[in-house]
Amino acid sequence: MELFSTRDLGGGFRLHLRRTRAFKTVTARLVFHADLDEDAAARALVPRVLARGTRRLPSLRDVQIELDRLYGASLHGDASRIGERQLVHFQAEWVKDALAKEPLRARMGQLLAEYLHDPATDPKGGLRAGVVEQERKNQADEAAAIFDDKARYARHRLLEVMCRGEPYARPSIGHEKEIRALEVGDVRAAHAALLAHAPADLFVVGDVTAAQALAFAKGLGLARRRRIAKPRPTRFRAAPPRVRTVVERQKVGQAKLAMGFRTSVRLGSPLYPALVLFNALFGGTPVGKLFKKVREQASLCYAVHSVTERSKGLVLVNAGIDAKNYVRARKLILEQLDDLGRGRITAEEAKLASGVLLSAVRGMRDSPAAIIDFGLERAILGLPADLDALLGELRGVTADDVARAARTVKLDTVYLLRD
Repeated sequence: MELFSTRDLGGGFRLHLRRTRAFKTVTARLVFHADLDEDAAARALVPRVLARGTRRLPSLRDVQIELDRLYGASLHGDASRIGERQLVHFQAEWVKDALAKEPLRARMGQLLAEYLHDPATDPKGGLRAGVVEQERKNQADEAAAIFDDKARYARHRLLEVMCRGEPYARPSIGHEKEIRALEVGDVRAAHAALLAHAPADLFVVGDVTAAQALAFAKGLGLARRRRIAKPRPTRFRAAPPRVRTVVERQKVGQAKLAMGFRTSVRLGSPLYPALVLFNALFGGTPVGKLFKKVREQASLCYAVHSVTERSKGLVLVNAGIDAKNYVRARKLILEQLDDLGRGRITAEEAKLASGVLLSAVRGMRDSPAAIIDFGLERAILGLPADLDALLGELRGVTADDVARAARTVKLDTVYLLRD
């Protein structure tokens, strides 16, 4: 059974409602979609600037006082990405009306609409230059901070090298230089384009009726738009014939190894459930082969794990190692992939990995944010958001299925950051 009931409201705007009494709060997330392109930095800055005040509540302090009056409600924005699509989102959370004994839903809907359409402005009616400058600096500093977190930096550089020429090489908030070059007019244009042309999805999770959710959605003023942009689908590449290896040197106490693989299996592919279990067995869980064989038994890594980018067809491995162990660690990591491709999986390994995985999927029902993340990813790809179906598919994965999925995973790029 699908988690959300979905309604197309027109104007490239869809409403997804998950009515449940399981939570004391209601969570609503409004998501705008755009291509991950050179305007990504400006779009990512929009929610930061809008959160600084509206015409009715012109300062951050005024906004916070209003949220405190609403029993500690929250409203914030950010940017992320799924595949090569940038997502600009605003998330609101408030105590459900039945507990508050007053219509907080309507007041939160009004506040979100003010964020979008009636931000605080300068005397000439434009976005305030001082606010834009402050938030631009904050966003640029956030982008620059990647350099100080060497594990994040290694993954960032891996993707820059591996996906050169692809939109996926661009961070969801843009590159530091792009951010620092932004002007007020760039942010104003990005704000206007989001409201006028960007497809949008509103997800609501909580004790809200269909009529109440519809009223909340209509109050955002997005259903009557006419010319809606259509984001490009994520593009895919096969791994090159020869593996690319990049070694960079900095003053680091611990070397960082990042390995990027490509696979033809993606969310929606018949083998996708097998890829999920493959990653759990490979390095996505503490019971995976990378943790047991490379870290614990061989002592070649301080830390090691793998993740999948389901919408782009990537598998990424990150490890902290001694530089002197680079060759051995790389070789042993690839041996674990080869073992999985050959079906070398014990019953105990499969049982443990499957147990961890199924528990994590079932646990998604306990978090409104996780429920929305699950629905959003599938809404973007036009797939049903059915947790029960996913659980059933995962239970049905065989060792042969895992081996088939593993054999699609091909090494593309290796990045080493060392002293």
